[in-house]
Amino acid sequence: MSSKVTLFCQIAIIFSLFSSCGILSESADPLNQNKDHEEKYGEFAGNAIKNAERDRESFMDLIGGNSPQFKDNIIWNVALDKISFMPLQSSDQMSGVITTEWYQIGDDLNNRIKLVVYVKSNSIEDASLDVKVFKEVFDGTKWNASKQNSDLAVKIKQSILDTAQELYIANEMS
Repeated sequence: MSSKVTLFCQIAIIFSLFSSCGILSESADPLNQNKDHEEKYGEFAGNAIKNAERDRESFMDLIGGNSPQFKDNIIWNVALDKISFMPLQSSDQMSGVITTEWYQIGDDLNNRIKLVVYVKSNSIEDASLDVKVFKEVFDGTKWNASKQNSDLAVKIKQSILDTAQELYIANEMS
């Protein structure tokens, strides 16, 4: 009987040692799912995954009904969408300025335009948005500034405001 008690005590001591060392305890995160993305995949891939998750969340916020995010960013998002065919030079939502690179329309290699969009407020009205269209003409040796195209600027501005209004109304109805 004493050998059974001794054996039992030895097993209990070994078990308690292993469990306190973590060998027999449950692993909190066996697949490293809670690890930071950078730590798990490396800096480049980790940042790409984080950015993709953030973009997915912000897109869901945008289409997710009557969220403040949708209402606060509607003109900004529509403006970015409307000029997305042109390469962006910079876009800063905090200052409300979107600037494109020079862009040649179609096969006309002697003319190019550049847009600067100023989003002044989140309200959908004429005063909340300003669009500047700059044009340059190539004379064979260099690019020369040409008269600003105000008609095109007005059309772009109106298109942005109209689409923003339509999206706002659709969002309110959903």
